[in-house]
Amino acid sequence: MKIRRFKAKTFAEALELVRRELSEDAVILSTEEKKGLNSFVEVTAAVDYDVESRISIEEKNSREFESSLVKQYAMLAEGIKDEVRKIRDLIKSMKSSGFEISLPAKKRAILSFLRERAIKKDFALRICENVGDLEQIPQLIASDIEVRTKVFDKRAIMLVGPTGVGKTTTVAKLCAHAIREGKRAAIISLDTYRIGATEQIRIYARIMGIPLSIVSNVNEFIESLCNFIQTRDVIFIDTTGRSPSNEGYVNELYEVLESVNSGKKTISPFSLELHLLISANYDDEFVMESYRFYRKLPVDCIAFTKVDEAVRFGSLYNLIMTYRKPVAYITTGQNVPRDIEFPARDDLANLILRKGFVKC
Repeated sequence: MKIRRFKAKTFAEALELVRRELSEDAVILSTEEKKGLNSFVEVTAAVDYDVESRISIEEKNSREFESSLVKQYAMLAEGIKDEVRKIRDLIKSMKSSGFEISLPAKKRAILSFLRERAIKKDFALRICENVGDLEQIPQLIASDIEVRTKVFDKRAIMLVGPTGVGKTTTVAKLCAHAIREGKRAAIISLDTYRIGATEQIRIYARIMGIPLSIVSNVNEFIESLCNFIQTRDVIFIDTTGRSPSNEGYVNELYEVLESVNSGKKTISPFSLELHLLISANYDDEFVMESYRFYRKLPVDCIAFTKVDEAVRFGSLYNLIMTYRKPVAYITTGQNVPRDIEFPARDDLANLILRKGFVKC
């Protein structure tokens, strides 16, 4: 038994000390009031060691039980995480090889043929499911492709794309073909960013004898567009090339496009088309990155440049299937105006399925 004396100014304070020190189970043995200059009360109390020990044991057991539960839940959670990781690894393994092994030999050959041409696995598997042999592939791919016809009919055509894709030379090639078809063409250049770009487009315009307007802001662009609409059949708009990661660039293009869309009556009966140029020699990762960037814009058509510099052409099909936009033209070299083609669907299908450099 534990016995203690407590002193306080009042009995209430003394009892509070007893409860705090010895717990609610303490027994009051005696009380005494001491009077004098500094009056106080004295309380003698006791607590049974067995009671205190029992309380301590119960608290200890409770804490141990809670700790055990926490450990069990932690072990369970870790076990679940391990299972999820195993399932994820299994799925990855199945995706990389398992389902291919389960394909019939002919289907595996078709899949291998398509993958060698850099066609994405998801698209390649879809083709495998829908063809019986290699000979049927071109027709299926051709059915997936849409091409743009009548490129030069009463249109203002803005070319956009990453740096180095060949927008300026493509503008010159398009102008030359429009002139051959008897169209009156003009050029507007929004590319005042690159050193030498302005001079290059001036030379092309001078050689072809067509008007050129070089603008540096939205107001100048709208003014030039409205002026050319009065006398021209088709207007080609060259733009600055930037990296697909440059968010400010797309905002600038938005501003230009919005300025035209907000005043459509001023360009009637013309229509403004946005052509996205992608180089055929880009790897698939960069093509998809470009798609994620430029899909924020109202792209009407896609075109592939530098086909002569590519070895595998599956990325063209990947972009066509991802973007679901018609193909307007392809370029096959640096020669102006010769190296540009307006292929039919079958031509594009054959290009996508070939391997090796294109002979121009």
